[in-house]
Order: sequence, then C-alpha cells, then structure tokens
Amino acid sequence: MMGGSAGSAQSTGGTAASTRPPEAREARQSIWGLAGGKGGVGRSLLAANLGIQLARAGRRVVLIDLDLQGSALQTYLGYQRLPRSLADLASGKVAVLSELACETPTAHLRVIGGLQRGELRDDPVAFVRQVAEQFSTLSADHVIVDCGSGRWPATVASFAEATVGILVTTPEPAAIEAAYLFTESYLRWCLVRALTGERMAAIQSRLRETGIDPSRVSFRAFMTRLQAIDAAAREAIAAIIRRTRLELLLNQVRGEADEEAAACLASGFRKCFGINLATAGIIEHDLSILQAVQKRRPLSQQYPNASSTKEISRAAARLLSVGVGPLRDADEEWEDLDALDHYRVLEVVPKASPKEVQSAYQLLKKTYDPETTCLSPLMDAPGLREMQARIEAAYRTLIFLESRSDYDRQLLGSGALKDDQVRGLHAQAGAAAVAAGVVTPSAEGAAPSREPEGAPAAPASGTMELAGGHEVPPSPSAPAAVSAPAGADVEGPTAPSAPGDAAQPLRGPEATPEPAPRSAAPTCRPSRRSGSATCRRRCSCAASCASTPAASDCPGTTSPRPT
Repeated sequence: MMGGSAGSAQSTGGTAASTRPPEAREARQSIWGLAGGKGGVGRSLLAANLGIQLARAGRRVVLIDLDLQGSALQTYLGYQRLPRSLADLASGKVAVLSELACETPTAHLRVIGGLQRGELRDDPVAFVRQVAEQFSTLSADHVIVDCGSGRWPATVASFAEATVGILVTTPEPAAIEAAYLFTESYLRWCLVRALTGERMAAIQSRLRETGIDPSRVSFRAFMTRLQAIDAAAREAIAAIIRRTRLELLLNQVRGEADEEAAACLASGFRKCFGINLATAGIIEHDLSILQAVQKRRPLSQQYPNASSTKEISRAAARLLSVGVGPLRDADEEWEDLDALDHYRVLEVVPKASPKEVQSAYQLLKKTYDPETTCLSPLMDAPGLREMQARIEAAYRTLIFLESRSDYDRQLLGSGALKDDQVRGLHAQAGAAAVAAGVVTPSAEGAAPSREPEGAPAAPASGTMELAGGHEVPPSPSAPAAVSAPAGADVEGPTAPSAPGDAAQPLRGPEATPEPAPRSAAPTCRPSRRSGSATCRRRCSCAASCASTPAASDCPGTTSPRPT
C-alpha cells in the first residue's frame, strides 16, 4: 500500500498540512464531508436531506457541492440551476465564499452550487483548499460538503478537510471494494500531509532493510512498524487522521443480509487499517426516493413519512452526537495482528456470551472468505487464509467451556485481563451470596438474566463461569469443587451450540444480557427494521416462517400460532 507515497506529493497538491489550525475551526463549526468509492450510491441525495433535517432542528446549515467532476447537489433540492456557484469563485468574479450561498425554502438552510462544464482550469486540489479556508466565513453551525466519488486527488482532499467524514456505499461488492480503496487513498493523503517526501523516503528505506516491501504492507502494519523506526512521524500521521471521525452510511439496503455489510466493512477497517468505522445509519431501499428524484423534489419534503426519510433523520441525530466537541480520543489498533488475543481476533469483549461469539465467528468467516471477500484489493489470498485460520482457532477456543476457562486463566495470569473483565466472575458473586445465605437460591438463579453482564463483581474462589452461564471447575478432574446449599440445584456444563445455529448479533463494546428462555417456544430476534409484514427473525423456525404472511404467525414469537 505504501509504495509511491513519497513521490505522490506533487500530484496530490502538496507535502504538508494546511497552516489553518483545525482546533480553532472545529470550535466554531462542524464540517461533514460525504464521499464514496464509486458513483451512484446516493451520496448527493443523502447530503441534501441531511442538510434539511439539520435545518429543521434549528441548526444553521450550508450545503456545498465540491464534486468537481459532476455537480448535481442542487437537483436533490429542487433546483435546475442556481444564480451563483463555485464557478464565480473559480473565475475570480467573487472572492468571498459566503457571497455564493443561496437561500432555500427551508429555514436555516443555504446552498452553494458546484462547477459546470469544466469551468476550473487551475489545480483542483488548490481550489479545494481555497474553498476550505473560507468555511469559517459562512456563519453556519454545520457545513455539509458533497466531496464527490472515486480516488481523484481533489475528492480525497475535500474529504480530508471534514471533521466528520461520512463514507456512503451500498451493499454491493463493487461498492464495498471501492469504499476500501477510497479509504486507502485517504490514509495515503494523510501521510503526504504529515511527512515531507525526504522523511517518507527514509522510512521506506528502513522498511526495506527489515525485509518489508512498502508497496505491499497494509496501513496497519505500516503504522505498527513505524513506532520503532520513527515514533514522531507516527504521531504526526495519527494527529492528521484523528481530525476526521469516520462514519458509514449504508444505502439501498434490502434485507438483513445487506445490513451485515456494515459490520463486514467495520471489521476490514480494524484489521487492515487499524481504525474504527462507526455506522451512522442504514437506509433501506425505498421507492419514495426514486419518485422524489423524478419529481425534482427534496425527499424529506415530498415524503416526510417515508421510511427512508425517517432513517435519514435518525442518522442526522446520531451524527450530531459525534460531530460536536473536541478532537476524538485515540482509539486506533496499531499493533501487530499476531499480538491480538482470541477475543480481539473475533472482535468480541471478554464477557461475550456464546451466542455473541458464535455470531461474530459467522460474520468474520464470511468477511474473510477468499472466494467471496471484498478485501481482495487489500489482502492477498495467503493473508486471507491466515486470517481465516486465526478466526477458526479463536472460535474453537472460546466456544467450548473447558478451553475458554483455561484460556481466560492464562490471560488473567499474564495480566492481559483483570478479574472483573472475565465473563464468569460476576456470577460468582451471586453464588457466594447464596452460600452465605444473603439471598435465596431461586433469587440467585434468576439474577444473571436481569443484571447487566458488564457490571463488575468481586471474584470468588473455586469455580469460574466463563461461557453459557455454567459453572466450570478449576480443572476437568475436580467436579466436586462446585458446591451449593442444600436444596439448590447445580446445573452442569452443557455442550455449546453448533456454528450453524441461530446467533445474536454483536451489539457493541459490552456484552448484553441474554433473554430468559421461554418454555413454550424458542425466542426470535426481531429484525432491526420494524414494521415489516414478513417475519425476518433469525431463529430455529426461520425455514418454516420465511414466507409467513404475518410476523405473529411465526412459531418463535410469544403468541402461539393459530391452529
């Protein structure tokens, strides 16, 4: 990946970061940049409607069309042409960016049109910098920039000016691959802004001396090895990257299988780039979008109650929560992949339940399958097979009670984990309370289903509950170590579910409590998008209810199916 970075400074418009202090800019306004790896993913439509949603919330918003290869942002606001545009700035007719802002029928929302018919004859990257340096003159709380698509230097340069970088893609493999490649170009741009050409050439020379080809090393591996070569250079690169928080808008989603593309993308970002990609929103495929475009009307105004409009509104609300405030804390994972423990390989927390381990395994197995992966532009076939082997080893260790118990003891002994991070230690406190007579056995047995798994508790001696909620003795040869008060039933370990069984999705940095089992029917996990007339639950009855006309007819719901 890193080959040619030192020599690409001239083609990308410079070798150093802009002299404008980003901290001062971010204290006044938030810059949202929308870009995509390829065209046709709905980037301009989403930019326009995000602006409308923010303006309706009382925020002062300016939309800017910086797609220098084909501007069309005004179309999604209901305009064919605007009286003023960036063409006036490029030609010198107007010198101040704020004079180009045109009012719209939506209160608090203004728009600056883009270039038409190749009106820019100067350096495109220099023009992007000229526009970005005047963002502070716009008197806006939020500036939403339509950066364009592809890996053109001007597109990457405008995206790098954002405080919140929003990647827009669809679940199609070609669009996902393009999103990976766009991010790779953006990270290379960050290198160019942080380091001079001579310094980058010296780093590449040091890498070759250690037997590493700079043109084939991933960004994560590059940053990992840079710590030993030039720690100051690594920190300079990291400072540039941390100015922009990356978010994902997954558009044109047709079902739960398409929704998984967001988690697959996030995993690829962690493994290949060492950075996080949060999901700002998932926009389902909606015919209302096509109808609004054909009528040349803004979606949010023409169809305010459409599902896509509501999802865009929720995405805007989430982006508001992350787009305001100081620069984000460091959350990168720039250490060697070989040093990751099984939990980080599977991307689950140590308190993850067996169902969460199982769900993560199924997702990662699909993500890194050499036959179907979208990571082939970044990882070769041997690298994918090696990652698959590590995922398989991690799963086989963590899904079985005995092997997970032994593995957790090793992590505890080495200091990699603390007592309150192990899944079973919280339940031990309940068992100790029963033994002491503080609570009754029945109350103790029901507590784990109500209390959050993330709550810390003091460790107890004797047994550990590490998976599935079962008590596990210190060694397989000592089952008598599990003790219980008279009259209390002690449930022994049971076999874990097979990899093909239904699984709960990985829900975040902390594991969530498992629901209490129902005696009448298996529990169905509802679809993330409610209101569907078709049962989309992932459960043991999926085969029988896939074509059921109503969700209530599913045998896995709380209400019985009519006979």
